[in-house]
Amino acid sequence: DGGTLKQLVFAGLTWLRTNQENVNALNVFPVPDGDTGTNMVLTLQAAYNEIKDSSETNVGVLAHALSQGALMGARGNSGVILSQLLRGFARALDDNVEMDAELLKAAFTESKETAYKGVVRPVEGTILTVAKDTAVVANEKIQPDTPIFEILDIVLTAAKESVANTPNLLPILKQAGVVDSGGEGLY
Repeated sequence: DGGTLKQLVFAGLTWLRTNQENVNALNVFPVPDGDTGTNMVLTLQAAYNEIKDSSETNVGVLAHALSQGALMGARGNSGVILSQLLRGFARALDDNVEMDAELLKAAFTESKETAYKGVVRPVEGTILTVAKDTAVVANEKIQPDTPIFEILDIVLTAAKESVANTPNLLPILKQAGVVDSGGEGLY
């Protein structure tokens, strides 16, 4: 429900804030300006600010509020893509009171679709690839009766593996000896 989604977003924000400088240090594409972690934290913080004081339990309503906050607070390329991922997620949840495994799979797919459509020239080996790979694994491995925390484990494992593969898809990452910063931030 919305309360659980709120807790999960807060946990993600906490992880991202804790690892912000690590994500910044990975930033070599598209511009090596070392701000991907910062931009993603600011964007996710803006999204969370939209719901932090809310007692809303409708997961769709809460997801739309997150999306709006991310859109208004998006910073840099990674923040804009993150806001698009949240927009797709909210679109899939629409006005559903609760989310089940099937709806979550649809949300991962719609997140990926929306983010790809929002980028003029999508580049593989980036946050987009991590979103795509995560959606593919979610659709392959998640069954209607899969418990939510098992789903999160499946998705996090897929994201981690995708991030580890980004240097094989984007030569500049391999040259620098790093993984994609936006992908790491999403993971």
